[in-house]
Amino acid sequence: MNRRALIPWLIVLGLGLHGSACDLGGSGMFIVSPAADPPVTTTSFDVVVRIHPSIVASSLAATINGSPITLAPDGSGAYVASVSPGGALADDNVLVVSAETTGGEPRTETRSFQWLPPKARLRKITDSADLMSGPLAHGRVGDYLLANDTARFIVQDVGQRDLHSIGSFGGNLIDAELVGHPGLESFFEVQPAVNIETVQNSETAEIVNDGQNGLPAELRVCGPDDLMDYINPSTVVSQAGGNFPAGVDDLDVPVESCTTYTLDVGKRWVRMETTIENLSSSPLGLFVGDYVNGMGELDQWTPPRNPTPQTQLGIGEVSATFGNDVFAYVGTGEATGVDYAFVATGATASSSFTVSKVSYVMHANSIPVVLIFGLPSPFVVPGSGQASFTRWFGVGDGSGANAIAMQAELAGLVTGTLRGCVTVGGAPAAGARVSAGFASGGAITQVRGAWITDSSGCYEGKLPVGSYGVAGARTGTPYEAGGTTPLVHTVSVVANATTVQDIALPATGHVAVSVTDETGSPVPARITVVGFDPSPEPKLVTSSLSGNDTTTGVFEDPTSDPLAHGITRVVYTDANGQASFDLEPSTYEIVVSRGTEYSAFSAPLGVGAGNTSNVSAQIARVISTPGFVSSDYHVHALNSPDSSVSNIDRVRQFAGEGVDNVIMTDHDAHTDLDPVIASLGMTPFVASTVGEEITSFDYGHFNAYPLGIDPSRVSKGSTDHGGAAPIGLDFPSAGSYNLSPAQIHAAVLSDPVNTSPEIAVQINHISSHFEPLKIDSALTPPQSLLGPTEQASFRLDPSIPNLYHHFPALELWNGHNRSHLLSEFLNERIGIWMNLLNQGLATTAIADTDTHEFLNVRGGGARTWTASSTDAPPAIVDDEIGASVKTGRAIGGQGIFVNARLLANDGSGGVADLGLGSNTLVSVSNHQVDLEIRVQAPLWAEYDRIEVYVNAATQVTKRNPNQAGGTPVFYKSVPTLVLDAGSGFTVQTVNDYPAIPGASHRETLLTTTLAVPQDAWIVVLARGRDGISKPMFPVMPASLATSGNTTLANLLDGNLGEAGVPALGYTNALYVDTDGNSVFDPPGVVVVP
Repeated sequence: MNRRALIPWLIVLGLGLHGSACDLGGSGMFIVSPAADPPVTTTSFDVVVRIHPSIVASSLAATINGSPITLAPDGSGAYVASVSPGGALADDNVLVVSAETTGGEPRTETRSFQWLPPKARLRKITDSADLMSGPLAHGRVGDYLLANDTARFIVQDVGQRDLHSIGSFGGNLIDAELVGHPGLESFFEVQPAVNIETVQNSETAEIVNDGQNGLPAELRVCGPDDLMDYINPSTVVSQAGGNFPAGVDDLDVPVESCTTYTLDVGKRWVRMETTIENLSSSPLGLFVGDYVNGMGELDQWTPPRNPTPQTQLGIGEVSATFGNDVFAYVGTGEATGVDYAFVATGATASSSFTVSKVSYVMHANSIPVVLIFGLPSPFVVPGSGQASFTRWFGVGDGSGANAIAMQAELAGLVTGTLRGCVTVGGAPAAGARVSAGFASGGAITQVRGAWITDSSGCYEGKLPVGSYGVAGARTGTPYEAGGTTPLVHTVSVVANATTVQDIALPATGHVAVSVTDETGSPVPARITVVGFDPSPEPKLVTSSLSGNDTTTGVFEDPTSDPLAHGITRVVYTDANGQASFDLEPSTYEIVVSRGTEYSAFSAPLGVGAGNTSNVSAQIARVISTPGFVSSDYHVHALNSPDSSVSNIDRVRQFAGEGVDNVIMTDHDAHTDLDPVIASLGMTPFVASTVGEEITSFDYGHFNAYPLGIDPSRVSKGSTDHGGAAPIGLDFPSAGSYNLSPAQIHAAVLSDPVNTSPEIAVQINHISSHFEPLKIDSALTPPQSLLGPTEQASFRLDPSIPNLYHHFPALELWNGHNRSHLLSEFLNERIGIWMNLLNQGLATTAIADTDTHEFLNVRGGGARTWTASSTDAPPAIVDDEIGASVKTGRAIGGQGIFVNARLLANDGSGGVADLGLGSNTLVSVSNHQVDLEIRVQAPLWAEYDRIEVYVNAATQVTKRNPNQAGGTPVFYKSVPTLVLDAGSGFTVQTVNDYPAIPGASHRETLLTTTLAVPQDAWIVVLARGRDGISKPMFPVMPASLATSGNTTLANLLDGNLGEAGVPALGYTNALYVDTDGNSVFDPPGVVVVP
């Protein structure tokens, strides 16, 4: 080409180069990608750079946030670096490209860009907007949030000490929720364990990776081992005759434990890896694991490892397992729509031991093998070395099968999808239960998948490939095909395919109830449907480590809160006296009640398919209790680790049972029900008092009330009965012991959050205190005969000479059924109380329920009326509640309200009674006193005997050990005067409201003169006896004999002599002074054979 021909090309080339120089900028380099805007949203991306010929390509270099990346020619004139997650990548990034020109001049080009693909995130919470909500959400500002686009998890901050269930220490996983499913958080905590009784007490936290670089977010918390003060497994194993591993009891091992929480992009589970570092030169064999407490409204499901069709196992708590990979916790009630999964696979697959919803999961070992054969642990940490164990915790949308799908993915199992929809009478059935499992003989024998249908009535989940039986159920609805057992469909789940199985339940009936009182005003009440369930829960029975049968269910847990025999439904109304519910077509009796002070409504109930049965019930207050309010002094709900009852249900229950005041005594937690009461419109009907059940593991529980609320703590103010110690030093070997009973009492009264001057503290279910501490209440003063070695086994200071401490109140009667009354109160405990009275140790006897459940109506059981300045629940004064208990102004009963007065008959006019501000002691000069007794009971509670106890003698009923020479620990008492109906007193029927059926009550007014040769205490008790008085079924439905009660007619025939719960009421002590010194001089204890 001649030079003239080259000119146009040179012009073009020059213009082109000139244009490129402008595009490349003054640096001679142009960053093609990433762009400054919009953000990069792909997980991986390319950095693309173009350069001017004046740039020396070999000098080209680039960094992102200061971290080098390698640019390489791509063959098209550009230089490219492929960037993947990791390194110095962040949300906001700075790309710097540098090079030299051919003339040796440095050049730089900079680009700021955002990289925002889906990521897992980790940050310390500084904004409460990051916290979760729900019945058990307890994250706080300062905790750590792990989150991705699928799920969110909170790990509690380190350096905590708040004794509440297994959550004494920080650094633990506490909250979890799916993104887009707020307000459902219902799980309590997972606490890594180092050596059965010791756990990781985290004192440091490190954000290993905050997730900005696209790799999994990673939080590491570390600390030494410390005792789990809440639980003392060695004493349980010893008392059961097992072999607790030698050298493990309360042992402080030289370790540093670190747990790393890892959340990957898009996963709904967190990986938990705990690494134990041995700080000694000798190998350490450790029984590592986790304490897991779902708490809340959760059904537990523990499918076995290596499942075989012969093992019958379903939904419900299993006491001991030889091996399991999966724990599923399925939300019910307010928690419907959420589930949780705890999974351990491979070498660290686990076994478990569960009591009252608290599980110890032992990894790399089998608990039954350890306890039976005493074998050493295969988990060994080499001297000056490390060893780790791994598990995963996940959250789902409300179906237990999510845990199986999670396990399958983690273990690499081949799965398929099972889905379908449930209808009732052709309409979509939300909230129905579907189970899949091994089937035999037309029945599911082992549950392998469980779902709760969504709002459209449908379900879907993954299962390992194989053949399954599938069945469905819904509360108040007949089974498919209308039988007494569910119809089981056989399906095959095929790899990477979808199997569809719909379930068509028949049409059902509906019941709508409206309740009013004697004035015609709406009133809360309990509705009890008497009859037999046409579609009962199928039960699966297998043996457990203890030798007792373990019963679980195909669809739900049949044992945690069972209905009484002969009862098919229990429902509580709202504040307007309204309730409606589905019920299988059949014939029943409907009963409406409101506790001891009210009459009961009863009528036949026929329910037809597709129809609504309307019931209008009127009940009346027929028992007069002027100057007294009823309270239940021992109540649990979801803030207790062993209760699945929501606070909403608890309020509805006690309003419906006619209890004026609920003293919430959750285990090691302070609960204020007032906001819930107000939100339900229940303020006119029920009040609440903040209390706490201080829950030592070995030597009893103690209720305290009224207490305050500490909003800064998860427990809201628990009493630390374990005895707080510096981190790593919470061991008896380091001088740290549990608080003694006296120290517990003092700790409650000295806690600055508890400001009431009238705090009362009672010993609960006193058998669990007097028996293990070997307290003989007949000794003066009462004496604990526990030896130093035994005291040390309870983590109590062995140098304390006498563990007996006098408390102002004893819970003598806690419960609702026959054994609570006859076996415990009258045969084991009443004599302990009277031994103390005989020593001048003024003690108030408390009756309450210790209710943890809902459907078994324990909350309708025993209660205590205390002296009060008001009868109106909104006006109840907490301090009066405490003061009345401390001064003995209390009356206990279930079905009976009995009151008494002492009248001096020497002409002085002296009176003693239990009223507020009254004297409980009367002085007489003639060694006589008139005892005035008034007994009241509704028609459904019969009584036939009145017993009077005056300085009563007692009898030993049990020793510890329970053999000749053992310490006497339980006592009953011998009444001084026994009066029977007919010969000793008259029972009258008073028709309170003639226009209202059943609105009458039984009443006895009696005055008798007692000779009192010395100062005396006097207690009155009224009760019904078997074969003479009918039991209180169905208002108090527990303990009815099943034999002879197999039809509706049998259930409604009065049930005389057929067990059940008899009515009983008692007074606290009134006192007589006979020597004129105006005080009670105790007579001393008398024990008779």
